[in-house]
Amino acid sequence: MCSCVIDNDSSLSPAWQYPWRENKGNGTIEGQAGILSAIMTVDALPSLVSFADWIRETDAHAAHRLVLMEQVERVLRKPEEVADADRRVLAEKLERWRYQHLNEHAGEFSSQHEALADALDLTANQLAGRPDRPPRATRRAIDDPSLDADTIEEAVAALGAGFPLDRLVDRATELTIEKFGGCRTTDVTGRMRQRVLLYAPVYVSSECVNHCRYCGFRHPQHITRKHLSVDEAVAQARILQQRGFRHLLVVGGDFPSKTTAAYYADILQALVREGVEPGIEIAPQSTQSYAELVDAGVCGLTLYQETYNEELYSHYHVRGPKSSYRWRLESHDRAAEAGVSRLGLGVLLGLADVQEDVIAMMRHAVYLMDRFPDRTLAFSLPRIHEAPDEFDIPHPVSDDQLIRLYCALRIGFPEAELVLSTREPAALRNRLAKICITQMSAGSSTAPGGYQPGGEDIGEQFPVVDHRSAAEVARWLEEEGFPVCWSIEETKSL
Repeated sequence: MCSCVIDNDSSLSPAWQYPWRENKGNGTIEGQAGILSAIMTVDALPSLVSFADWIRETDAHAAHRLVLMEQVERVLRKPEEVADADRRVLAEKLERWRYQHLNEHAGEFSSQHEALADALDLTANQLAGRPDRPPRATRRAIDDPSLDADTIEEAVAALGAGFPLDRLVDRATELTIEKFGGCRTTDVTGRMRQRVLLYAPVYVSSECVNHCRYCGFRHPQHITRKHLSVDEAVAQARILQQRGFRHLLVVGGDFPSKTTAAYYADILQALVREGVEPGIEIAPQSTQSYAELVDAGVCGLTLYQETYNEELYSHYHVRGPKSSYRWRLESHDRAAEAGVSRLGLGVLLGLADVQEDVIAMMRHAVYLMDRFPDRTLAFSLPRIHEAPDEFDIPHPVSDDQLIRLYCALRIGFPEAELVLSTREPAALRNRLAKICITQMSAGSSTAPGGYQPGGEDIGEQFPVVDHRSAAEVARWLEEEGFPVCWSIEETKSL
């Protein structure tokens, strides 16, 4: 067997590392289309077997790895002789190896480690029978300013305090109406409003093994925890359906032995039978697990990177599966490859420099748009107001800053959904709705079983600030001339 060893970054050709730097297209997000996908395609990636000698010399689990590699090579030589299910099992094993590889070498990721990660990625993709694609390059993309199309550069400029906020608000409002339609109100001003989709979260489990310093569900936190059965989750959904909701977001902590893909699939299937459009906000899953959730009826993924600053990410996520920065960063890739149609991104405002995080998130979004041009993008900017007692918010964000951030996102991504939760007070939510928000939660509970009488005694992930009922929020929107939608399907008719 040959040995493929790449000692340092300079040994990789620029066309492999950052091939999109040569051309920024026509300066728009649409102009980026085809550039990233074409330029990130690597024709001469080394095969998995070419790493055998290096693995034998450097990997403490080499014996196991080499046996797995031999199995993979046999299957790739004669794939027609192996059942689809068996190939998927092998693909899952390679993805698990890649997960371990990313974590074990997080602080020393050389080009050789990167090359193995890419080989594991593409080989697993091939085994699973998914369409050919370039290797994932999420980590590289978020640091590369050459991805910044003119619209992104305009959005970045708008983040600066020197850009007048009133002018920014006017521009964001115009774009929102232009892209999301609306109806003319009956008042003398003849104002136009965009449609707004209302949704509610359904928390199904507060069990969590992660030690995230800022979270109400963190493992060391002394709270009353609850893990709902499928029937209990359906009971919560029925309460919300009676309040008008058809689009619900299933949310759960990270407890691998309980919050499994099978657990979520059972809940999703039950909700679909009830006529619900379910999205998920859960711990990162493998590609195959996301595929199983797609089969179960999931309509979208919401997953926040929290912060794109890798050093600070490690500081805040000290223990548990969530401490794996890059596994989380690539979650949207895996979900989209598995068929999830809507990809929701976000950062938790207060953890790091807000401009740096939002710029990284925008580059992440451009990267995803190019790889998956048929998917819907959504952004949310949750802001920390309260946290466990020992946590001080290091980078507080003012109301005007939050408005500026949402407006900048509208400029950078005119057709993206902008989402606002009940973390924010009613007056600010009303103000943002009149500018750029297209989706809002309402009447929310952040505790499992929280919609049932007595559910308020269960520990919350974070406190709700806007305590208006769903009916009150809907009534205010309608009085202000917003077309109110309760399902994704309903938005398509406007």
